[in-house]
Amino acid sequence: MYIGINIILLIKNYFYNLSPFLLMDWVDELGKIVKVSNGKDEGPARWKITAIPQTYAELRDVIKFANEKKLSIYPFSFNMHHIGPPVSIDIGVKLSQFNNVVEISDDDLYVTSQVGVRVSDLFEIIKAKGLFLPAYYDGSLGGLLATNLPTPFSSFYGYPKNLILMAKVITGDGIIAKGGGKTLKFSSGYKIHKILSGMLGWLGIYLEATLKIYPFPEVIVTFQTDKVNLTSKYRPISIIYETDEKGDKTYVTFIGFRRAIEKIGEEIGAKGEDGFYSIDYTSDEKVISIHTVRGKEVDVIRKAKSIMRVKRGIGIVGTGYCRLEVASFDNLEVLRREIDEQVVVERGYYNGDYWGIRDKETLQMLKEAFDPNNILQPGLIL
Repeated sequence: MYIGINIILLIKNYFYNLSPFLLMDWVDELGKIVKVSNGKDEGPARWKITAIPQTYAELRDVIKFANEKKLSIYPFSFNMHHIGPPVSIDIGVKLSQFNNVVEISDDDLYVTSQVGVRVSDLFEIIKAKGLFLPAYYDGSLGGLLATNLPTPFSSFYGYPKNLILMAKVITGDGIIAKGGGKTLKFSSGYKIHKILSGMLGWLGIYLEATLKIYPFPEVIVTFQTDKVNLTSKYRPISIIYETDEKGDKTYVTFIGFRRAIEKIGEEIGAKGEDGFYSIDYTSDEKVISIHTVRGKEVDVIRKAKSIMRVKRGIGIVGTGYCRLEVASFDNLEVLRREIDEQVVVERGYYNGDYWGIRDKETLQMLKEAFDPNNILQPGLIL
């Protein structure tokens, strides 16, 4: 019996000592096809080595290499908005070097950009040309599209997915594809540029995106008031409900001519401030989101506060999205049962189901179609 145990220990030690050499073997091979740097060994997303492709062809080579070697990939630009359970990956693929703004069309009102550009920078670049991108985010364009998180303008303009006219993507099996067109008149049966949005890089990676833009308004003004709703005659572009341990506030944003907006302020008895509500998706260690019927955001947040200890929450009215910073995940499953809505653990370590997904079969079919060898963030969603 003891001899058998000793043999097992010897075998385990042999492979343990051998594993760094096996790792170095494929790392050395990877270094021959792409620039590499150290990995990341802290935080919810960790990887052994970072690949920094300089061209789409190099990125495709990295993905094909991962398929051949059965290695996993985590795409990122600034690694600010990991959503879901912690993952341990072989190769982190950095994309922030793909940051060129390819084209801005004043006539057809669209912008085409690589996905490594910061959305806040892209917003200002477009603004300098007298144009308006109805999205603002503190991460990359690729991150915005991959998470599909609502922005300060989503009450009226919709989610980031709704702004995408066209995109160039690469799938988990290394196929570079385009979907959509530069105007709203295109017709396409297979909208790959839409399917990937909100999938967190789990099916494929955005390379470039063409987004709808608009003429920049004379002013953007925000009021703190509860006297305006989305169906009111004033037509706000954003209503954001905010709650914390001190109380509740509602912020309403308008765009247009200054005199007209000043008149709105006079009628509702509130003083506006130039600018718009800033959403910080990196705040706090424990965050859940609730995805509900549009228009029910405030009611759902109030219900959640009666079940869990909510430190701070926001609801982007008209989107169905509620973001709650919680003291702990106690009663999370109670919340799911009580409200019968999808509740996602966006940030934090939770010993349970992060996603609350009901239709796993469709997701599995998509995974098999776009990433048949399961190299893109295995274990993140399914």
